[in-house]
Amino acid sequence: MTIPTKIKLHFAHANGFPAASYHQLFKHFPDDFELHALTKFAHSERYPVNANLSNQVAELIDHLAYKVAEPIYLVGHSMGAVISFIAACERPDIIKGVIMLDPPIASGLSRIVFKLLKYSPLIDKFSPAGKAKVRCQSWPLGTDLVAYFKAKALFKNFQLECIQDYVSAAIDELDGKLQLNFDAQIEASIYRNVPHNINQYYNRLSVPGLLVTGNRSDVCIPSLLGTFVKKVNIEHQIIEDAGHMFPLERPQLVAKIITDRIRLWEKLNTEQ
Repeated sequence: MTIPTKIKLHFAHANGFPAASYHQLFKHFPDDFELHALTKFAHSERYPVNANLSNQVAELIDHLAYKVAEPIYLVGHSMGAVISFIAACERPDIIKGVIMLDPPIASGLSRIVFKLLKYSPLIDKFSPAGKAKVRCQSWPLGTDLVAYFKAKALFKNFQLECIQDYVSAAIDELDGKLQLNFDAQIEASIYRNVPHNINQYYNRLSVPGLLVTGNRSDVCIPSLLGTFVKKVNIEHQIIEDAGHMFPLERPQLVAKIITDRIRLWEKLNTEQ
């Protein structure tokens, strides 16, 4: 009896959110999907953060090559979406398609402005790096961290279970206190190095692609994204009433969008 082959996909997390933060999204994937997710990007000494996150792209490609070793779909949120897109451009031999969820893309004139900001201290003012580098990283034992994060603006529209999953994924008990395990300085460095060279990949995506953005996103706005959408062979879908963190605000809907698109691509592959 032939055992059906599972459809493999890798999910790349947003900056500061370990992969397990997305458990509510993951649990809605169908049983014939085999999920892979690198736990935390940029926390290995082999792949320190560098210009345009090229080491994180290498980290993803190496992970796929050695841990999966079969063609796979890539899905990424925010930073993870950018890394997944570049990886798909560089290694179409091992990647079957890419789904980008609200990526921080600077294209057109904004790309040049962002590049210049990187060479000045202003980058911390005009990116989340400034807040990340002074982020609170530890709390007394017994602190209700779900309530703590729920009160933060970034988390205000999160599904409650997603906040609980984030706390479980990102917080450890260490040395008699609750400790953030996603290094805040690494998080800040990632924000400072969001790729400004995305134009180098405009004509290189040869696998199917889908860009999904939230209509209320403060990251994927038309002035930053316009040139990218025009130049890249990628379909663009907008989710209504959704901000930048929509995978953790509406995980069931996002899981359906991902599932439906991969099913479509699989169907088209079998018909060729």
